Amino acid sequence: MSAGAAFAAVLGLSSGPSPSAQPTAQTDDFAHAPAVQWVRDLPGPLVQAAKHVELGSPVISGHQIFLGASGKNALFVLDRSTGTLVGTFEAEGAVQSAPVVLEKHIVFTDTAGYTHCYDRTTKKRVWKHYGGAPILSSPVVDDHVVFVANVGNAAYALNLSDGSLVWRHVQERDASRAVRLELYGSPRPVLSGDLVLFGFHSGMLVGLSRDLGERQWQHAVGEGRYPDVIGTPILVGQDVIVSGFTTPLVSLKLDSRNLRWRIETGGATDAVVDGERIFYGSGDGKLRSIDLLTGNANWTWDAPSESALTTPVLTTAGLFVGTADGGLFLIDEDSGDESWSLMAGRKMSGFSADFAVDGQQMVVVTNAGKIMSLVSVEDGPGFSKGVAELPKSLLK
Repeated sequence: MSAGAAFAAVLGLSSGPSPSAQPTAQTDDFAHAPAVQWVRDLPGPLVQAAKHVELGSPVISGHQIFLGASGKNALFVLDRSTGTLVGTFEAEGAVQSAPVVLEKHIVFTDTAGYTHCYDRTTKKRVWKHYGGAPILSSPVVDDHVVFVANVGNAAYALNLSDGSLVWRHVQERDASRAVRLELYGSPRPVLSGDLVLFGFHSGMLVGLSRDLGERQWQHAVGEGRYPDVIGTPILVGQDVIVSGFTTPLVSLKLDSRNLRWRIETGGATDAVVDGERIFYGSGDGKLRSIDLLTGNANWTWDAPSESALTTPVLTTAGLFVGTADGGLFLIDEDSGDESWSLMAGRKMSGFSADFAVDGQQMVVVTNAGKIMSLVSVEDGPGFSKGVAELPKSLLK
């Protein structure tokens, strides 16, 4: 039986072959290549654009999936087992980042520049705050404070109880660079003791005091035509891993900002840390395994078309990574060998949003406006170095 036919058989079809808000290494039950559980259209109309991109990363919480879509101003709640729409939280703009799902509240941002807080029980909005510019990164909530960064070089803190402003910091722009050349995005805030770390379009990594928002230090990271810090900095012990969009990827000592190592690559995704290794998918279509202490490459995997990669997701089966042109791959984390791939076809149009993994389920959003659930099965299709295609019936 061909790989594609085996894949369709697992789904019971006869038509023939055709990610906590913050991405981290995850423990799960993936022991075989996954099967497709369901595929659904994202709620709302599909945005008509020459190159459509969906950035709303899904969050799995209990029996539900929370995510936004570019075609409608809302955060949606889907049933985890079927993908059907079960609830909606209204917004002022499209939700293009992962929400923060708390015990009593849900907090999320939108492209109109608003941060929203809803009561999960009553489904009523508690407050909304306008920050002055679109927001494409997730907020961070800690100790009853919401930390937010927008694309307008502003960072601010809000009270979780009522949305009132605690403090606001506006980073100076690079005077030599036109505003229109800044990239459309910003990283999530990162908490580190008494500091909150933010990355800005100028390529600066900035440490602000957590209580007052006062700048404690700043350090130039990004270089090249697009120095923007878009990927979220990652803390590892006393070090911070951070990159500029064009270049470089660096490891810095957090207290002194002294350079531990530097690699001439860059991008908009986050690094993923596993023990003494870092996995990083760069904008040039290369997935790297990097020694945490030295910065030496253990291996490099090249995407087939040098397409931009998603933030990799580490599972017990290996590293799942998607490409902007439509492939989803499973890479062996020790060797860098390609174990399995799902070639999704034109209608899927690639992946830009981070994946969500919980237990035996992985949920992915495609740039063609689809959301797809992949599940681990006890005796999966087992495509060793194989290529599968989604059955055409799922893409209608």
